Amino acid sequence: MKAILPGILVLGLSILPTLMIPKESKAAERPVKILTEYFDLLISGNIESAHYLWTEPSLNRAGRFGIEYIGIPLKNDCASPIIRDLKLMRYHLERPAKRIINLDDSSYQKLLYSKVVEGKLVEHNYYMYFDGEYWWLCYPQDYYCRDWPTRESRYFRIHVDPTAERYLNPVALVAADEFIERIADSLKFSKDRMKTLETEKIEYYYCGNDSTVELISGHLVKGLFDMASNDVISGFFPHYHELIHLLVNIKLQRLPLYTQPLLREGVAVYYGGRWGKTPASLLGLGAFLYREDIVYFDSLLAMPLFESHSGADIAYPVAGLFTAYLIDRIGRDRFLNLYLRLSGDFETVYSQTVPEVKQILVEATRTKDWDKFLQGFDEYITDAIGDKAVIRPGQLKKGKELARGDNYVVRAHKKWVGFEFSFEGNHPATGNLLFGHDDRLVGIGSILYGEQYGPETEIEGYRYGVRFDRNEVGLYDYATNHLMAKYIWGIMPSDDYYDADNNKITVMFRKELLPKEWPSGDDVKFLPQ
Repeated sequence: MKAILPGILVLGLSILPTLMIPKESKAAERPVKILTEYFDLLISGNIESAHYLWTEPSLNRAGRFGIEYIGIPLKNDCASPIIRDLKLMRYHLERPAKRIINLDDSSYQKLLYSKVVEGKLVEHNYYMYFDGEYWWLCYPQDYYCRDWPTRESRYFRIHVDPTAERYLNPVALVAADEFIERIADSLKFSKDRMKTLETEKIEYYYCGNDSTVELISGHLVKGLFDMASNDVISGFFPHYHELIHLLVNIKLQRLPLYTQPLLREGVAVYYGGRWGKTPASLLGLGAFLYREDIVYFDSLLAMPLFESHSGADIAYPVAGLFTAYLIDRIGRDRFLNLYLRLSGDFETVYSQTVPEVKQILVEATRTKDWDKFLQGFDEYITDAIGDKAVIRPGQLKKGKELARGDNYVVRAHKKWVGFEFSFEGNHPATGNLLFGHDDRLVGIGSILYGEQYGPETEIEGYRYGVRFDRNEVGLYDYATNHLMAKYIWGIMPSDDYYDADNNKITVMFRKELLPKEWPSGDDVKFLPQ
């Protein structure tokens, strides 16, 4: 940290007298003085000097991918409502800290800014770190995760909550790296940008539970992308949805802080799914929610309306399906242009009306009017749940036999892999066919498998499972804790799924879901329920 101090002196700033408060003075007083100095610099417009009151590691993480948010004066503090609306907030910074908390380690303190501004309560926690000589601003994860062990892969530096270590396996690390390469290729990242990702790495904070995520981020969510630090903070790994938010911003480099959530969340679902469900597993659900009018489409077109539905977790599958339609129709480059067109400062995005957003979408897709636009979307949905569906009820009647047991037969033919599960008499038609044994997974735990069979249960080296009963069937990846595809009879009823007379279940998956890893020979284990 001392390395930047000579540069500050050259600028002739008045920072050092405040920083160099004797160590024996009141512990709470020193951080408050630094925060006061920080606010004074923001008020005076001396943003560069305010920038250097943050720890060097914080600045490094915030700046490593070259992302810039238009109209935001200090990117490394863009999570703060003060920075997000500095023109207004600069008149309300006279009292920097309402509450001061000495954290367990005497080197850290937490200061709460709290003020009623124009009738609304504005609060934000600032964290500060003492390096033995000076106090600096830092991120909450720098405190809460300071003692966590780290593991690295090609593109990740993962800070692992000790309670989650048993779930971080080498197969998931490889899958995460492959995901980065696949999405980077789709978004046309340059070689230089990929080299930066490899050398700088994505800082990932893998928390043991949602409560830890909330403790760090202040939000009770499964995970999030912290736009200020570029860090991903999540209760499971790999959290593809949040990684997409980062990768899109790296691709665009310079963008507004706010985007209509229909596109912001839609593109994250399209590429990364959501909360452990892959895009393939969500598109059919999105089609059902849309066609059954469970999600009224107009309610997704403006920020306030989308946010009122997102809490129920039903807006995201439709947003992902809609983004798939847009990218299929206009291509990725034009979609990213549309993404920017529907971005801006908070007031601009929040105040956009449904008719305004409709007009922008019509123009971007070069359709005649909104009715024609919806007609195209309806046709796309028909294909998505028809010819392009990744899972279908019914029997694959011919093809090469891949595996056979007392209760199952697996066959492959052209684009499909078919599963037949049959049982004698009144035996419940339920079970799980495990496959894809990998020695690297022996002795490894899985959050997803633990939810199904108990938290202490190990997956015995099997990565995948086709788990079924009379009502539904899913393809699960237990190494990465993702649902890859699912059929639910209640959403898409079909007599082809369960044959009650013969107590048999038949279902087909597209080969593309697992190009090289379907059941083969004895590499299976059947678990009757």
